[in-house]
Amino acid sequence: MVELKAKSVAVLIPLERVTSCLLELGFILEDEATIVSDGRFWRKMLFTKGSECVSVSEEIGDAYPRDPVISMYASDDTISRLGEVLRLGSI
Repeated sequence: MVELKAKSVAVLIPLERVTSCLLELGFILEDEATIVSDGRFWRKMLFTKGSECVSVSEEIGDAYPRDPVISMYASDDTISRLGEVLRLGSI
């Protein structure tokens, strides 16, 4: 069984690039919702691939651009591959 780790990072990459990367890595969009928290609106998407899951959140508002936040519960391989594809270096 592959060991999974939790990791969260804010990225300076458009949301569309993040979601495209996840789909390229074989993840499936399971669900999407709009969340209200502390007077802010967030678009949240949940991607899964087997036992791995990645949540992508982006604040919705009139200030633009917003930096997506990626929260992962994934293998080291997935975390490093996502970092390479998004050119984040070591995340």
